[in-house]
Amino acid sequence: MAEYVTINEVTCTGCKKCVDMCPQGILYIDEKTKKCKVTDASKCDRLGGCERVCKSKSIKIS
Repeated sequence: MAEYVTINEVTCTGCKKCVDMCPQGILYIDEKTKKCKVTDASKCDRLGGCERVCKSKSIKIS
């Protein structure tokens, strides 16, 4: 089963905590929407740091 990083853009506040946490550098804040996006989920280390720092619980690794 493949694992994916998903961002709920409805609840994402664009605080950038996940971006700062991500050691792989695959998360970024989109300039237009001011929401978090994923560049390449296949590079995720799947340790879940981004999930833990997201106060709005907008990030899920599955």
